Formats: sequence, C-alpha cells, structure tokens
Amino acid sequence: MDLEKIAESALNLALKSGASEVESFVFNGHMKNVYVENSEVRLVTNNSWIGLGVKTVLKKKIGFASGYIYNDESANKVVQESIKLAKVSPEDPNFVGLPNPTKPEYDETLGYDKETEHILMEDLISFAQKVISAAESDKRVKVMNGLLRVNSFEFSIKNSHGLSGTNKGTFVFLHFTTKSGEAEGVKKAYSSKISDINFRLVGEELRKKTLVAREAVAFKGKEILPTIIIPEELEGLFNSTLTVAVSGENVNKKRSPWTNKLNEQVASAQLTIYDDPTFAMGPRSTHIDDEGVPTFKKPIIEDGVLKSFLYDSYNANIANKESTGNGFRRGTRTIENAHIRIAACAPSNIVVKPGKMPLEELIADTKKGILIEKFAAPNADGITGNFGLEIRSALLIENGEFKKPIKHALLAGNFYDGLKNIEGIASESALIENVYTPAIKFAKFQVVGQ
Repeated sequence: MDLEKIAESALNLALKSGASEVESFVFNGHMKNVYVENSEVRLVTNNSWIGLGVKTVLKKKIGFASGYIYNDESANKVVQESIKLAKVSPEDPNFVGLPNPTKPEYDETLGYDKETEHILMEDLISFAQKVISAAESDKRVKVMNGLLRVNSFEFSIKNSHGLSGTNKGTFVFLHFTTKSGEAEGVKKAYSSKISDINFRLVGEELRKKTLVAREAVAFKGKEILPTIIIPEELEGLFNSTLTVAVSGENVNKKRSPWTNKLNEQVASAQLTIYDDPTFAMGPRSTHIDDEGVPTFKKPIIEDGVLKSFLYDSYNANIANKESTGNGFRRGTRTIENAHIRIAACAPSNIVVKPGKMPLEELIADTKKGILIEKFAAPNADGITGNFGLEIRSALLIENGEFKKPIKHALLAGNFYDGLKNIEGIASESALIENVYTPAIKFAKFQVVGQ
C-alpha cells in the first residue's frame, strides 16, 4: 500500500466530513522477534502491519481514532470514528492549531539501516545462539530468558496546514538474563544497526556478570557511600526523572520539579546532557518527529545549567513557544501500536557528555564506595526524585579496588540531589534504550543492608 496516498485520502475525507483541521498518520511497522527460554530458541515471530491514526478538529473539539488498515473501507471507518468523537467531545480551550510545514534540517535516512531492515530470521536465530553459547561456556551459567528484536518502520504524516512528511527507521533491542544458583546476570544492547552489536561479547559479559554475582554476600549495616552506577542501570533513572522534569506538558501543568528553573543550576557543573536526534545509534534518531516537525540537537543541561524544555506542538502552543520536534508516538523498545497514540512530549535520544576519566580510574580514585551493577528495577519518582532501589548485584570498593560483591541491600536517596553532587563521569559510554550515557559517580547515596 502507498502510505502517502492513504494519508492524503484520509485527510481529504475528514475535511469533506466537516473537520476544520485534520492530522493523518499512517504507520507501516515490521517487527522480528526471537524469544529464548532455558537456553533454547523457543519462539520466532515475524509480523508486519499498517495502522492509521486520524485527529480531527471541529472548532476546538478534538477527536482521535485509529485502526489497522486492510483496504479503503477500513481507513474510512477510522476517519468517521474520529469525526464522531470530535462531535461529542468538549471544547479544548488550550488547542491552538496543528503544526505548520517547516523544512527539515537533516537527511531523511537518519536512523535507518537497510541491512537491519532486511535481516533474515535465520541470521537472528544464529545471533541469539551466539549469545547463549558464549554465556554458557562456563557450565555454572544458564541462560534463562532472552529476546532479540528488530524493529523497522515507515510512516507518512499529513495535516490540513499543508504539512507533509515521511520517515523510515530501524532499531534493535536485545535483553538476556542468566542464572547461576541464586545469582543473576542481565545484559541489554541497543542500536539502529544490527552490525553495531557484538553478540559473542554480549554473551561473554553476561557470563562474567553472573559469576561475579555468584560470589555476592549480604550487605550488613547502613552507610552513606560514593556510588558509581553503570549505564545499564542509569538509563531507568534518567528516563523516570529527567524526562518528567523537562517535559513541556509537565512544565505547563506545574508538575515538573524544574518549572521556572530555566537557565538555573540544577546539576553539577560536570554534567552536560543533549536531546540528540542526530545520534546515529539511537532508536529515535530522525529528521522529523511523529508530528512531522523537524528535529534538531539541543542541550537539555549544559555545565549543570538547565537550558531546554522539550515540546510537542500542542504543549508548545500552550507555552507560546515553538515545538522543539519532540512529539513522539513510538517507543524505544517496540514500535507496536505507534498509530494508536497521539504524539506526546518525549526526548529523542538522551546523550550524556562523557568525562575524561576511564571507569577504571574512577574506581581507582574511590577510597570507599560501591559500584552498582544491577537493581531489581532502576527508577525514581519523577516529581520528587526520591528512590529506594533493591540492589541485586554490586561491588564494594576500598582503596580503589574491588573487595567483594554484595546483594540483599537497598540504595536510597534523591536522584535530583544526586545530579547536583557528582564526583566523576566516566569516559566510556553505552546506549541503553534511548539513553547514551557513561557510568556516573555520585557523591553520597545511602546503602542499607540487613
């Protein structure tokens, strides 16, 4: 099916049906999955679909409907349902209008890789088996679960202001878990290109992590310690706090802890973070967002100073600002159901500027501290920043050396306060979902044991 023709047809039908403004979003998704359970590939899926989401406006009444597209009739049903919903909806006093057309700054191939789109299922199975083989080269380690997913997509977006855009993208998501006795290991890998991932190395790192965790002992007592958190666990903390704090919607609703703090110091001067749609590996690398608005690289925090909030067009209009190209519908692990959502404020790729000291030196420079390798679930309260996270695997540091792995402990603190008290940022970075970050050493979080 021709996505642009579907989008144009839905737009014209909605206008003929009385809509004053219309947005038509057609999404063609393709997702290949390899599922692993108990050391074996158990399930393989290869799915594709075309979905349509239509937003219609009757003065300030807004309706949105979506559905899978099989033929002209199914597309027409989505349009008519959207019109029906608009007629019975209350007026939205905050609605100003849909975005106007603007020429993108970047090339439309940004975030797309042909090899990844056309990767064969048998190759994906082989890659998953490489992970299993490398992880289980020590017989004490067993792969419990794994998922290797390749997302590829294309969409067409049109609105009644004359905006028209198309986009293609690919990204890979890998998540494997292992066990050795009670010890656990987890490894994640992400990229827009399948060739960026070394599957054997993923398995080797899984094995090493699991064997270290096998030696862990329960932490005793309570201490406030410098805490180094690796990228795999930092991602969840950034996505549960930073994305809340810089969301234009939350700023408009006064829910952001950084409301009215633009151009103020909110973090250590060591910290610089970008919203970067040009980052080649990222799952949201793109020349336009999911409203068709051009994207651009921008500092969120620069030398500790808050520089930007992120806006989709709706929330930008409320704030009397321009959209920053941050209206997204698709996820960072999966593209499923992208067409059923209205675009909302979200970062493209969060890129943390690396420091100058390798992680090894950051550890060597620690008189007494802890390095976190795995939380049960790494997240904090987005409004307050408070967290109490179960430590599944960590390493105590004394005089710059690892002493013993620990478990059965809680790390407690406030992540926003932690950002103000950074002792060091490593020079090596890793991509986890849409967060590209080095390990960061925070001055003082509390470790609570038995």
